[in-house]
Amino acid sequence: IGSMERFLNVALANRNQKKIVCESHLDFLRAGANVITTNNYACVPSALALSPNSPPQLITDLIDAAGQIARQACQLHVQERPLNSTVPMVAGCVPPLHESYRPDRVGSESELTGEYAHIVEAIAPHSDLLLCETMSSVREGKLAAQAANRAGIPVWIAWTLAEDTSGKLRSGESVQDAVSAVNTYANVQAMLFNCSSVASITAALPQLRVAAPSGMMLGSYANGFQTVKVSGGGREDSSGGQSEYDGDSTPEVYAKQAQRWVEQGVEIVGGCCGIFPEHIHAIERKIRPG
Repeated sequence: IGSMERFLNVALANRNQKKIVCESHLDFLRAGANVITTNNYACVPSALALSPNSPPQLITDLIDAAGQIARQACQLHVQERPLNSTVPMVAGCVPPLHESYRPDRVGSESELTGEYAHIVEAIAPHSDLLLCETMSSVREGKLAAQAANRAGIPVWIAWTLAEDTSGKLRSGESVQDAVSAVNTYANVQAMLFNCSSVASITAALPQLRVAAPSGMMLGSYANGFQTVKVSGGGREDSSGGQSEYDGDSTPEVYAKQAQRWVEQGVEIVGGCCGIFPEHIHAIERKIRPG
């Protein structure tokens, strides 16, 4: 999460720092991840508009590069571990088009329909599945899922939650409404919560278990911090709050929480902002010992 200026540099890394992006993927794969997400979360018009004299093709080129780099990292990892039968998967990112955590800035239906079709077309050829992530409102998630569904590969939908224990999206809408908006798309195979605090995800999981149709996989990948409202000072994110690390962010504590999620029926666990390879390694040791 953060400013569009910061997002711009992350997006341009797919062109300017390909080796670093690839090594970042490899760090997570070596730690035990079996799904990595493409580095195109920031490859959206609102971020790239800040790059002076950007050609119209830049977004497509950066998304394509993100997919190629992720696939390359998976291939390199397989070569490193030829006796490991697990082949890692690439999750093609379908992100918010504007500020994260801001359902009031989601954009119009026509904008979302067109831009999501563009993103999906560029990233799907490199992907084993499409991950619509950090969806803060029902409308945003539905239109992202609609575009992703047309690619004909598995789709995972990840919602971001209010930083409390209400179990609601950041828009204030219910988990039930979110699930109902996307569960009719044939290729949607998983519903997840992401880019939220451990506490908010834990509070909302019972609602997701009830709302999700039979056979739907459930998942959680939290932030390593929680966002709290501040009166002034500190590092503020796009939601108007301050990101603060707490005890839930250590690898050992986070891994124990991931284990509890698995015990509650969650099949996909991982990490979002502020979660590092050390956390993933701790999760692997906790839920896949030996």
